[in-house]
Amino acid sequence: MSSAIKLHTSHVLPREGFVHGFPERTGGVSTGLRSSLNLGKRWGDDEANVEENRRRLAEYAGYAPEQLQIMRHVHGTAVWKVGEPLPEPAEFDGLVTDKVGPVLGAFAADCIPLLFAEPEARVIGSAHAGWRGTVNGVAANVVKRMVELGARADRIRVALGPSIGPECFEVGPEVVEQFRAAFGDVPGMVVRGPNKDHIDLRVATRTVLERAGVTPEHIDTSPPCTKCEPDRFFSYRRDGQEGGVHMGFIAMR
Repeated sequence: MSSAIKLHTSHVLPREGFVHGFPERTGGVSTGLRSSLNLGKRWGDDEANVEENRRRLAEYAGYAPEQLQIMRHVHGTAVWKVGEPLPEPAEFDGLVTDKVGPVLGAFAADCIPLLFAEPEARVIGSAHAGWRGTVNGVAANVVKRMVELGARADRIRVALGPSIGPECFEVGPEVVEQFRAAFGDVPGMVVRGPNKDHIDLRVATRTVLERAGVTPEHIDTSPPCTKCEPDRFFSYRRDGQEGGVHMGFIAMR
């Protein structure tokens, strides 16, 4: 496995005046199934390892570690505008800002890390979207909060980061029922599998975003599958809580 940090990036997000990335798993100091750039603390990695991994990523991407804004994710839909008073506990699955300086992070390890940018209004966002967050519209809530800061929905660009693909996301009938209740019979969302049905979270997320006013060509819904590429990505379905966690990030220069 390579020892260098590698970033998966998206063609839809603006480059001039912005920085973003979805780090792959290499370039850190964590060991075992968390080898090596584990960026999450909740599943039991040594905190010093995680802090060093975050420091290395910050140095590589060109921001100071203290600029990183991260929250505990709870598979919910709440979105925090950086600088607002924080409740206790501070649990948010989405972040937005119109300020230069904050680096918005979104954790994931099969769920979808989403990064948002509106280049004209200069507003950015991030979100963690598992199946519950997708069904309940966390991505639409980020768009709504960005619009409150002056963004226009049809100018917002959204990248879906490395996450579990439809070929690997087998679910029970109760989950399929919730997706159909939320979205109807969207073509390609429910995929027949050899045993149970599978859900294509990318199709569902695109549906959420388009219904929120995001232009289809401004959405990148073709990330790699985390479960299928163990050399590049962590995967909860593959490794459980012994594995690591990714973190997509975005900031304005």
